[in-house]
Amino acid sequence: MNFSKYLIVSIFVLVFVGALSLGVWQIDRGYAKKALENAFSERQSLPVETNPGELNQDLYYRNIQISGVFGKKTFFVDNKTFNGKAGYVVFNPFTLVSKEKILVSRGWIESEQRDSLPELSLPKKNLKLDGMIRPFTKDFVLKDQAKKFGENFIIQGLDKDLMEELSGKKFTPYVFELSALSNLSFEPIWQPTSLKSTRHFGYAIQWFALALVVLFGGLYLFRKRKVI
Repeated sequence: MNFSKYLIVSIFVLVFVGALSLGVWQIDRGYAKKALENAFSERQSLPVETNPGELNQDLYYRNIQISGVFGKKTFFVDNKTFNGKAGYVVFNPFTLVSKEKILVSRGWIESEQRDSLPELSLPKKNLKLDGMIRPFTKDFVLKDQAKKFGENFIIQGLDKDLMEELSGKKFTPYVFELSALSNLSFEPIWQPTSLKSTRHFGYAIQWFALALVVLFGGLYLFRKRKVI
């Protein structure tokens, strides 16, 4: 075969291998998401733990009750939409009885204003909060885009290091998702996964189908043109 024929064969092989690899990757992602979905459902079905003790990974997604008091600062995480409307996800520092500080996610509120913030109030007394803890995921955030409004901040995503720097406090590596039944909760929009496991399995089938099309299509084309 001359160079052009070698090039054509190489392209078909690369596309076939690439599609196959992406299909396998989506299968792996699907199983990982399925495991997370199962763990979430199983732990959500357990009774509320009113005395969880030290917070740790074993309590992920389990309904628990924590006690403590809210701090003064509020973080408004921007670039969050719900039902086509712009808004913020609201986070408030909460000091536990153990003196540890955890960020409480109160959910989403609608707001199209970016030069001012909604006025929110919080009880200053000791409270018992129902909800669950989850991993403290990190978004891509530019620090110089954070805006301060009195005791409050607008930030472009969830970033533990940035929130600690802005508040001067250290937080646990967990986020407390406030129960939707709480009178301090806004619209709950957080989900354990952005895509369901079935979506990943569906994408895998599409990639495997593409790999088969490339394989058989390439063989037919090469034989017809006597490339091989």
